[in-house]
Amino acid sequence: MGTEKKTPFLQLFFDDFMLLLFLGVTVYAVSYLIWGLIELAWLPPIPDEIKQALLGR
Repeated sequence: MGTEKKTPFLQLFFDDFMLLLFLGVTVYAVSYLIWGLIELAWLPPIPDEIKQALLGR
């Protein structure tokens, strides 16, 4: 009988180029989204005078 050699997990992972492509795009998109949310959180609030002028009140 032939001995079956088990393929290591990392080799299976790195051989699947569609999975690598998906993970690369996903990691980039998620990190960019989180970076944008952090930037929005650190913006100072709009002063009330400008807010009122923009709303036309």
